[in-house]
Amino acid sequence: MVAYKASGVARFLKSPDPKCRAVLVYGPDAGLVSERGAALAKTFADRLGPTAETIRLNDRDFAEEPGRLAIELRTQAMFASAKVVRVTAGNRLDVPSLKALMGEPSDNALIVEAGNLRPDSGLRKLFEKLAEGAALPCYANERDLSAVIDAELADAGLTIDRDTKTYLMNRLGADQAMSRTEVAKLALYARGRGSVSHDDIAAIVGDAAEIALEDFVYATSAGEPGNALRELQRLAAAGTNRSLALSALARHFTQLQRAAATQASGGNLEDAIRTLRPRPHFKREPMFLAHCRRWGAHRLAQALPLIQEAIRRTRRSPDLEGASAERLLLALTSKI
Repeated sequence: MVAYKASGVARFLKSPDPKCRAVLVYGPDAGLVSERGAALAKTFADRLGPTAETIRLNDRDFAEEPGRLAIELRTQAMFASAKVVRVTAGNRLDVPSLKALMGEPSDNALIVEAGNLRPDSGLRKLFEKLAEGAALPCYANERDLSAVIDAELADAGLTIDRDTKTYLMNRLGADQAMSRTEVAKLALYARGRGSVSHDDIAAIVGDAAEIALEDFVYATSAGEPGNALRELQRLAAAGTNRSLALSALARHFTQLQRAAATQASGGNLEDAIRTLRPRPHFKREPMFLAHCRRWGAHRLAQALPLIQEAIRRTRRSPDLEGASAERLLLALTSKI
């Protein structure tokens, strides 16, 4: 089978190859991996017949019964047309044994859900080379999060303007399943109002993710490499994908550059900040003003391509995203 890129996963999910009977779904966003695993389980179950059953297995099952996966894949369900075996990968999932199982014919389907896997991972290499299999990398990005927001709000009959949507995206975390829950909660809160406002979001959506991202971007524009790296590591430990953190950094530096460019053209910096959408939080405005003056429009314009290139690198090579992000932070903070 083809080794799918992250950009091709959505297409595969809409129309999986009819010959495919085993799929590996992997990536750092556990919520997104789980959502896509559930979607595939439904697709396979529909394909296998109206009485197909889904079975969930994890390391606890393998600890109690090491041969459980082989039993489920090799046997026919007593009261079902076939089985979809959905496995959460852990230390007890034996890749050589799984490879042997995949070499046997079976009417049952297999879905394995895993965390972030290196290119040389045995599990990943197995599914990428499997004739009737597929390996689907799942990395959260702004487009996916935007689609989640649009779908959930549309179902509730609500609209949201671009600036308010950006504000909402900044307050959501990196786990897509948790983000969907937050947006659903927001939709319930705002139901009947026609549109979602900043006040609705501030009232109902947790702001821990936004505060953490703001600490990171302001430490970077302050030219504090130690604090910036520490905040980035905290975000990663909390499950925030580094490419999302760098996207927040790009938005921050774009806002700084717009305000600084207005001042460079003879305008008033304070007035320029009032026109920004979204406007910096009032508690951050003094720092925002100071950073605009310290950087200046010219150096900010030079910094933006560096950030965009780092974002591209992290998306092309997710296994190197940590190194790419850290190099960027050191390059930016050395300019102050």
